[in-house]
Amino acid sequence: MNPRDLELTLAAARAVGPCPPGEEATWTEQVRARAIHLYTLADTVGQDLQRLDAAKQFTATLLSVRIESTSTRGLLVVRNTSGELERLRTDRGDTDAGRAMIERARALVGHRLRVYRLNEQMASNAKLQVRTVVHLTDCGLDTDPVHEHSAKENVLAAAEGDKESAREAWLEAGLPETGSVTVRQLAEALARLPVADVL
Repeated sequence: MNPRDLELTLAAARAVGPCPPGEEATWTEQVRARAIHLYTLADTVGQDLQRLDAAKQFTATLLSVRIESTSTRGLLVVRNTSGELERLRTDRGDTDAGRAMIERARALVGHRLRVYRLNEQMASNAKLQVRTVVHLTDCGLDTDPVHEHSAKENVLAAAEGDKESAREAWLEAGLPETGSVTVRQLAEALARLPVADVL
């Protein structure tokens, strides 16, 4: 037995606990199943860590989370420290990792984050890349005011240049015509834009 297998087996046995007298066969199966689970978990964690190692890190505020109907991926809009919007995608929402990231992101709208992002090739077209978020570290609510001009530019950019949609979203969110707005108000305006299926 190689050292890795022995370590996995011992870890699984500790997790399962002592073998009750007369239940050796059941206990052995529980240890075996736990060891296999630990092995596959280590493989998954290893892949996650490789993605984190390769990811670009930057600070941004999360403004919007929507679901792409065709892929079930989360579509995130973040505002970076220079005030520009960046669009990111999660892993597929029909996977455990993708679903967990979408739920985490929804809870962090309006927060300043440390974003870990990869540029990954699209499965449907290897010539195209998408920006995929692989981790979000919460740095707390973003309480800095957003200057009126910058906020309006952000809403227009999120509306893909559609001035009428941007204006309607701004008014529907109840944002003032002049003066700075909060990150929460800006997020509310983005939430009122028409839903596009892809970013």
